[in-house]
Amino acid sequence: MLKDIKKLLIPMGLSESEINVFLAMVQVGPEAISRIAKMAGHNRVSVYDILRRLSEKGLVRQITRGGVKKYEAVEPGVILRKLNEEKETIEEKLVVFKDLRPELNALYGGRYDQPSVSFYEGLQGVKNILLDTLETHGVEEILSYASADYLKAGFEKDFLEKYWQKRVSMKIPSRGIIPATSTAKSIFIEEKNIRELRRVKFVLAEKYNFTNEIDIYADKVSIISLDPKNLYGVIIKSESIANTQRSIYELLWSLL
Repeated sequence: MLKDIKKLLIPMGLSESEINVFLAMVQVGPEAISRIAKMAGHNRVSVYDILRRLSEKGLVRQITRGGVKKYEAVEPGVILRKLNEEKETIEEKLVVFKDLRPELNALYGGRYDQPSVSFYEGLQGVKNILLDTLETHGVEEILSYASADYLKAGFEKDFLEKYWQKRVSMKIPSRGIIPATSTAKSIFIEEKNIRELRRVKFVLAEKYNFTNEIDIYADKVSIISLDPKNLYGVIIKSESIANTQRSIYELLWSLL
């Protein structure tokens, strides 16, 4: 159960140490720092700092009982109210930004219409590359030389599922040319592919081993290295390059 709760707390922007301390407080109730530190497996000095951060986030409060200063986690209802308030704030910011977007586009001018190459590093960086396939204007279909190595590279299964769900909700189909590893065949099954607007053609994994993923979408081509020790990738923005790669992909697809 605690493992599931930890997963739910991560999207709230909490670090692992903050989650451990928060859950320790939930279990023991109002306690002094020494007891909380012991339960959470941290030293007193670090727990002081963690409690300060949790307090700033509105998840912890300080109380005094019998002249002793103690800390306790706020009730679930307080957290829910806080999240709803944050949601309202974000929605207000989205409305403002949508109103400002035409003016911002005018200020940017045609700079973002020019060919460019962007480089990204680390897990969050390559996640941003993947998300760009859904955030780029004018994407009608995503063509991929894909791999099932995302999980080995550190991508959470939950992140990938949410990505696929978002793509489906946006009605963006995809095609994948994928090495037929046992992992790939267990993930990209026919029923799931149909549900997720995906068509797949497998190639011999022994002969064609993809250690990168290449995605072709709109006027972009992205390349992601899935080496868990060295995660990085690039996005090439060029209509000419994207169209050429799209033609090569269509040729290969027709031959498989």
